[in-house]
Amino acid sequence: MNIDEMTLARGRLAIEEASRSFLFFPNVNLIDFGVPERGGRVAENELSIRFHVQRKLSGFSLENAIESGQTSNFPKYINNFPTDVLEGSYRPHKWSWWNGWQKPKLNSRSTRSSPMRGGISISDANHQSYGTLGGLVFDRLNNDPMILSNWHVLAADWGALPGLRIYQPGRLDGGGYPDTVATLTRDAMSVNLDAAVATLNGDRSLINDQYGLGSVQGVSQAYIGMEVVKSGRRTNITFGQVTGVGGMASMNYGSLNRVIREVVTIDQRSNFEEVSAPGDSGSWWLDSTTREAIGLHFAGSNLPERALAMDMSSVLHALDVIL
Repeated sequence: MNIDEMTLARGRLAIEEASRSFLFFPNVNLIDFGVPERGGRVAENELSIRFHVQRKLSGFSLENAIESGQTSNFPKYINNFPTDVLEGSYRPHKWSWWNGWQKPKLNSRSTRSSPMRGGISISDANHQSYGTLGGLVFDRLNNDPMILSNWHVLAADWGALPGLRIYQPGRLDGGGYPDTVATLTRDAMSVNLDAAVATLNGDRSLINDQYGLGSVQGVSQAYIGMEVVKSGRRTNITFGQVTGVGGMASMNYGSLNRVIREVVTIDQRSNFEEVSAPGDSGSWWLDSTTREAIGLHFAGSNLPERALAMDMSSVLHALDVIL
């Protein structure tokens, strides 16, 4: 869907207005600008301000939830855009020991890789977990090669300091001290982006390649209707379609809730298609046609099947790195 710059700017202003008033309610997960749902299906060629809630409520349940401060009645229009309410309960997509008693399913992405590439297992040294190595970027100042993934994959602790060791494969895939490939350098949580970079230590090289997809051909902006693809540790190669942009999400990180901005919402293209799952955090979403990076995956939901990413240009700028 082609959206002119003026309409997109008005949509962003409407998201900011809606977020100030409604994003703090516990039942609200995400507010974005995108296509509304009609009868469980997206309505093409329409635009709305979308409220993503954990559970749709009506009648006495809605009245009780409003009285207890769990949710609110949403306006029918914001900045002349109609509003829509979608269900979706989102969480960060790292796989940790508490995700289930079963051991993670091993595959070729979970082993020690040389050279390394996007789409394989990685974690910090302190947590029994794994996420996805997103890909290769370079420090804008000194051109040092770096790994780009999520804050909750490469740091995952509010007290994490630069120099934290990064393992490939991740600890839950058997990685340990001999598998140290990089050290945490900086993150972008201070500007509400769940992203971080780690500088390679020279032990193994990282190439511009996404496992099973090939090289990344640059960066572009996501647009509503864009078909996208990613390569992740947990679900391998999956596809989706962008249905929302410019979002503001309220995300729980253990003891804290944080607002994550510049969210791109990605839905399944057809029923029963898997988009993402825990363990895919850090994956790069690419334009299916051009292989340009449009978003950094960080969260999602199963029912409905939906993925959340952050606008890649915003992430690169905040971390002062380039592809």
